[in-house]
Amino acid sequence: MVRRLDGTPKTDNDADTAIRRICRRAGLPVRYFHVLRHTFGTHAALFGVNPWRLQAWLGHKRIDETMIYVHVAEVHGRELPEEIQRAAAGVTDPDARVLAMLGARGKTVAKTAAAGSGISVAMTA
Repeated sequence: MVRRLDGTPKTDNDADTAIRRICRRAGLPVRYFHVLRHTFGTHAALFGVNPWRLQAWLGHKRIDETMIYVHVAEVHGRELPEEIQRAAAGVTDPDARVLAMLGARGKTVAKTAAAGSGISVAMTA
């Protein structure tokens, strides 16, 4: 759930409006909250998150909802880029490892998008 600064929940429409504004200002294609949620679930499954953990993260009531992400990850699995492997190196806690990998994925995508658009992006660890 996306929340306001005071902790109250945003409606789906409020979240989509904020995301649309962020994407446009960044010069990125507009993607809405539900697409971002699916992207997170799919990448987490690709990076090896335990299905029951992923179920809790996504708030699914039934494991079969979550297994869709696991199935996609199994069918479309491929070698992880070096940046993502480096981010996971030495991280023993499974949750921290996956979050580090997901964070590295975002930095890689941002660098690629910026390079293609001519935008200069400063990335920090």
